[in-house]
Amino acid sequence: METTAEQTRQERQGPEKPEKPEVLSIQWSGKRSNRRLQRNNSLSPNNPLFNIVNSGLQEEDSQWMTQINRLQKLIDRLEKKELKLEPVEEEVSDGSTKSHILIVQRQLSVLEEELEEFRLALRQYIESATSQTGCLHIAVQKLSSESRFILYEFWEHSNVWKNHLQTNYSKTFQRSNVDFLETPELMTTMLVPGVSKT
Repeated sequence: METTAEQTRQERQGPEKPEKPEVLSIQWSGKRSNRRLQRNNSLSPNNPLFNIVNSGLQEEDSQWMTQINRLQKLIDRLEKKELKLEPVEEEVSDGSTKSHILIVQRQLSVLEEELEEFRLALRQYIESATSQTGCLHIAVQKLSSESRFILYEFWEHSNVWKNHLQTNYSKTFQRSNVDFLETPELMTTMLVPGVSKT
């Protein structure tokens, strides 16, 4: 009865810290005497710790099986989908950039104290640029963690964009950026095959 009461009390209190393994001294004949061996306290089915460890392993196995089943279902779904890829059609170009759309990416790191003035100048620039023939679209993205803006400008072709750079509103925006920006503007361009309206 006392043993059962003691085990019940231990289970309610939670597992005790495992005791340090016992160290036994064994006499060996020969050069090495007094070698030490550690006797591990093995877990037997009667030991209350065995149930705790065993249930933890079963829960972990169950979680793994759930993940494996989910992955298997996903693989099955992907295998059933039929992807229809069209063969690539070669386009013969005459070397002219008139048949390409120009994408311009501009990265602008703005000074915190100049943020409102920059936004006003940017708004005026976008209104003027989008009213020009040849400007297909302008998108602005502000990075939330910092005061950096990325502009994406889409132009019918590179000649239209070069003409745009010579306009008064574009030059005004470029001059104002000297005062508004922490670092010089970073600009990249890319020509993409497309059909222009001209």
